[in-house]
Formats: sequence, structure tokens, C-alpha cells
Amino acid sequence: MQYIADLKSTLSTSPSFGESPIAELYGFLHGASSLSFIAQGRPNLSFVSDNAAVARRYYGIIKDIFGYSPFLSVEKPKNIKKGTRYILGFEDELYSREILSFYNIFDPFENAFDMDVDSFFLKERIDKTSYLKGLFLGCGYMSPPKKTYHIQFNINVASRAQSLIEMLRLFDVKSNLTVRGDYISVYIKNRESIAIFFALIGAHQAMLDFENILIYKDIRNDTMRLIKSETANIHKTINSADIQIKAIKKIEQHKGLNWLDQRLYEAAQLRLAHPTAPLSELCEYFSPKISRTAAYNRYKKILSLAEDI
Repeated sequence: MQYIADLKSTLSTSPSFGESPIAELYGFLHGASSLSFIAQGRPNLSFVSDNAAVARRYYGIIKDIFGYSPFLSVEKPKNIKKGTRYILGFEDELYSREILSFYNIFDPFENAFDMDVDSFFLKERIDKTSYLKGLFLGCGYMSPPKKTYHIQFNINVASRAQSLIEMLRLFDVKSNLTVRGDYISVYIKNRESIAIFFALIGAHQAMLDFENILIYKDIRNDTMRLIKSETANIHKTINSADIQIKAIKKIEQHKGLNWLDQRLYEAAQLRLAHPTAPLSELCEYFSPKISRTAAYNRYKKILSLAEDI
């Protein structure tokens, strides 16, 4: 959990140049808001985050856009396994109504919430990337890449989840959808897509760190594969040499090595002198040097002769 906490804190304190605060708050609203009705059907809006830096960021964005400040309350967990929650709320119901009406989420005539994504706020590329940033800070999760890696959004509205998948596809980010309990999750597992997503939301240091970790993993995996391959080759060489030596000793015991013709006699003597050498190395000891295929055929003939004894 510390990885995602640090990532969100860094992203929350990064400069907002080249971003759309209105679209970003829209994304955060879809990711971290809590909607309800209070007395007489009045809408109530609050935002919940487990990250203090995230709460401070949207405290400032709400104030900049709407001109008034939400109140910030801190909820300490009763269960030590759960973290502290930071809640942004509004003392005046009119403030909740204004924000919800601004984003076309609350319909005062129907007295109902519209949970779909409104494309009006996502016309330009900058709107979409800012929305993705707000959504990630609201309900996104990134597993520590040193162990495994995936980005996940827990979204409890099917239409929003589908809209997110379609938006990510516009930026060549591959994502999938799955239902987990009460939440619909959209997740990104493709390594290239994760790097692209980080770049889109302005998490450039996270993107570089992620790619460095993957490069390290690739080098480590390649090294392990090479070691395993070399080990397998060594075992194969030892096993082949052991079979050849047993055949040579069998011939020596029953017939004597002089029974072999000159070519096979030389091959037998070289194998006994170099019991662990691979075939490619033995080829160098023949006089004159012979090819690997020629050496293979000589030892194959020795094995055949030993079987007939």
C-alpha cells in the first residue's frame, strides 16, 4: 500500500500546468464521490480519500473552480488494518447541488442522479487525460511493480467502466473489465499500456521507475534462463560422456581398445583423457581436427559396437 500512497502523493503535488481542472475534478467525482439524499430529497455530495495529499489537492481545485471551500474531516479507523480517511463535504446543501448540477449529475426535476459519463466535459485530449488523472487519484490502484504490476480502477457503475475502457482505447491503452463483488473493476496489465497511462496522467517519474524495474526484471530473467540453459547443457554433456565412457570400458574389458580401428581408437582415448569435455571441445584434440558431426558419428559407432558385445 505504501507504493500507491507515495505515487498518489507525488502526483497530487505535481504542477497542474497543461491540465484541465474541471475535467480532473469530474474524474475525481466519478472515482471518489459519495452521493446521497438527505431530508426532503436534497442531494448531498462528499468526497472520500485515504490520502491526505489527494484531499488537499481537490480541496484547492473545488475552491478555485466554485469559489468556496469544502470542509475537511478526518476519520480515524477503528480497525488498525484500515487507514485514515479524509472526507471533503459541504455544510450548505446548495453547494452540493451546484457542483452536481454543473456536471449534469443531478436532475432537480426528476430528483435523481445521472451516473453516466457526460462527453461534454471530455471534448479535447487535455480533458480526457485530466479526467483519467482525477479518476486514478479517486479510485485507482497500482500494485508495486517489483512484485507484479497492474493498474486497477474500482468503479461501481457499469456505464462509467465501459466509458473508461473506450477512452483508454483512444490512447492505445489495453484494458479489461471484471466484476468483483459490488464493484466493477477496470484493470490494465499490459506493460506498455501501463507506461503509456502514466505518461498520460503526468506521472513521468513513475513511468521511468516502472520501466527501469521492468528492464531490471528482463535482465534478471534473461540471466536466469541463460544459467538454466547452460546448466542443462552441462548435465547433457556429462550424461553423454558418461555413456560413452561406459561403452569404451566395456569394449576395453572384453576386446581391448586395440580391437577398434585407428579412428575409433583415437576417439576412445580422447574421451577417456577428457571425460567432461563437450563434443565441440573434443573435436579440437583430434589430429587432424575433425568436425562435430564426424566426432558424433565416431562415438555413435563406439556405442553400437559396445551394444553388440
